[in-house]
Amino acid sequence: MLSVRNLHVNLNGKQILHGVDLDVTDGESLVIVGCSGTGKSVLLKSILGLVPKQRGTVIIQGIDLDHATKDERHKALSCIGMLFQGGALFDSLTIWENVAFGLIYGQGMDPGAAQEIAFEKMQQVDLERRTAFLYPASLSGGMRKRVGLARALASQPKIIFFDEPTTGLDPITSNIVNDLIVRSVKYSEIGAITITHDLGSLRQIADKVAFLCNGKIIWTGSVEGLDNTENPYVRQFVDAKTVGPLTDKRN
Repeated sequence: MLSVRNLHVNLNGKQILHGVDLDVTDGESLVIVGCSGTGKSVLLKSILGLVPKQRGTVIIQGIDLDHATKDERHKALSCIGMLFQGGALFDSLTIWENVAFGLIYGQGMDPGAAQEIAFEKMQQVDLERRTAFLYPASLSGGMRKRVGLARALASQPKIIFFDEPTTGLDPITSNIVNDLIVRSVKYSEIGAITITHDLGSLRQIADKVAFLCNGKIIWTGSVEGLDNTENPYVRQFVDAKTVGPLTDKRN
């Protein structure tokens, strides 16, 4: 579904990613964790082409983006849905218009048909139909996350990126959002990459875990493996210790 090899990214003279390798298969939920500022969000944005890479290979459903035609590149990237960290909703559009935005303005779909799909995806993430004609400002943080998820699902992607999906939410709402992510991924049989600091979320949604440190994936394994690994960087992160190789690097 998605393969990344030797990805390097430099921003403003600072090397952020130093040769990242990762793979996501059909129906797999990969969660990427690591300390703040290690380049997790940059990784997702670089895959999408929103942040330029120095070198490396990104292959989406067999299409190498560096050697793809314009149409092939569009086809590959249109397979990806994105739930942004802050929701990234358009305040001037109603909820259904936000959900259908990519369908109408990206795919040229008739607004009436797009509205029906928006209603369907809203129902999938437990949003009542009556909220369709409200505006984002009237919604809680958890509901805005649901709208973002419905929008990500509307184009029927093959893979979805979740950037800190539970940031700023209370524990109960976080669990609800995590459950929606699991249900959506399994229901639609799509792949997923989630960026999070929340180990509770990780345990709820991950099939596979990757630990990003110093610009590289230094450990990959299962949730059970995360709890049992002797890798000192991962061990310090999971145990939330203030002393160890991660904090030694900062001092």
